[in-house]
Amino acid sequence: MSLGKIIIGKNIKLIRTSIGLSLQDFSIVAEISKTSLVNIEKAKTGYNLNLLEKITTLTGYSLHQLSEERFKPSPNLREDLVLLHSNNLQVKSILTKTPEIVYAVKNKLLSSDFLDKPKEIKEISNFFKKYNWFFKSSAITNALTRMPNKIEVKRHETKKNTNIYLKKH
Repeated sequence: MSLGKIIIGKNIKLIRTSIGLSLQDFSIVAEISKTSLVNIEKAKTGYNLNLLEKITTLTGYSLHQLSEERFKPSPNLREDLVLLHSNNLQVKSILTKTPEIVYAVKNKLLSSDFLDKPKEIKEISNFFKKYNWFFKSSAITNALTRMPNKIEVKRHETKKNTNIYLKKH
């Protein structure tokens, strides 16, 4: 395994996870097989530059950028790709569907200042609605309580059976 392949594979996986796509969805929008994508991410043999070119076309990142050890995708990459591929209905439909809750919390909620002040689940749910993402309150609660190193959960002072959530700094 060459170091270049390892770095490129790591960075492609970083892009895929930073936009909240599964292996299957990313392989569809990149127009490569899921097996090829797995091989690329794991720096295995069995792929060629044509496959990497499809990924660079999808993402807008050059092969040079993908081969940088300190590569960091744009925090708004998902939205940027929707704009970049606005004429491609398949890409657009996958990138505009509601992502998994963990992606939404990590990449939108925690990257904003929204939880700098305590919020109830209903307020957090409304935060996601501005992205046209609709999550059940129980899903949001479960995701937030599974991140104790990033989110503080407290009982509401006046409302019984209600928690408030605050980002830890």
